[in-house]
Amino acid sequence: MTAGTTPRRHLTGMLLALVLFVFGAPWTKTSQVVSAQSGSFFVSFTDVDGAPVTDLRAEEVVVELDGEPGETLNLEPIDWPVRVTVFIDNGIGTRPVLDDMREGVALFVDALPPDVEVAIATIGGRPQFWAQHTTDSQALTDALGVTVPEQGAAFFLDALYEEAERLDEDAEGQYFPVIVMVATNGPEGSSRDRDKPFTEMIERLFANAATLHTRLFTHTSITGVKQGGGQIRWGIDISQATGGSYQGLSSPNGYRTLLPELAEAIGRKHRLVSNQYRVTYALPEGISEQPSIRILTTRPLINMVPTRDGNVP
Repeated sequence: MTAGTTPRRHLTGMLLALVLFVFGAPWTKTSQVVSAQSGSFFVSFTDVDGAPVTDLRAEEVVVELDGEPGETLNLEPIDWPVRVTVFIDNGIGTRPVLDDMREGVALFVDALPPDVEVAIATIGGRPQFWAQHTTDSQALTDALGVTVPEQGAAFFLDALYEEAERLDEDAEGQYFPVIVMVATNGPEGSSRDRDKPFTEMIERLFANAATLHTRLFTHTSITGVKQGGGQIRWGIDISQATGGSYQGLSSPNGYRTLLPELAEAIGRKHRLVSNQYRVTYALPEGISEQPSIRILTTRPLINMVPTRDGNVP
């Protein structure tokens, strides 16, 4: 965490090299203004090998609005890392696939950068944490070791609701939450599938820049037990809405391959959001209400990922 930074929550001469990005609608003056005279956004800079560039100076970055240069006032280093919460479906009927889930999550943890904090929870019977956010690999291994099948239904949506509530209460958190749902379409018992709780959950996930990734194995049947179905719909819709991803599995062995691949993508995001800048610039006179914005740099061979709130995809 960088000293002096504000909380992440609820954010709103001749060039040697030219790197640009044009912000599209709805990137308006209203959404970018910090004061009457300035605006800001976030940028991750990387070299040709994808490694973060962390030694840029303000004079090396130029912001243009409607083709008019705005003076770069400040280039503030930002270190807001990724923090991961893994939910594992251990509801009734998951016994045949739980070994694949545990192994997949273990491989997922191993594939993450070692400084990423991970929590592990189960959603069978009720959502329950077995390891709070930590970088201690033994604590995470122990948490997976006590993950056993429950006789009750899974609580996919309730787990997301409670996690969104926890994020919203953590007003000082300077990190980007990533939620990984390791799920099945088994029986579902969530009570918060009504309109108001669902809307509250979505608003909290958006406000806290949380991203959901769902990996879901579809059972053909569980004898004598009514199958769920909401998990597939919620997994697809919420994952897409938060900028995450959804993948359905036809075989439980897919947990062992897809989860490590996901960890690699999350690791890339972590490296970028942990090494980025908040760019503050002066607004030139006479720009439109919805200006096109270009970012340029005099540093050769630099790639950029600009965002409004620092939440790199």
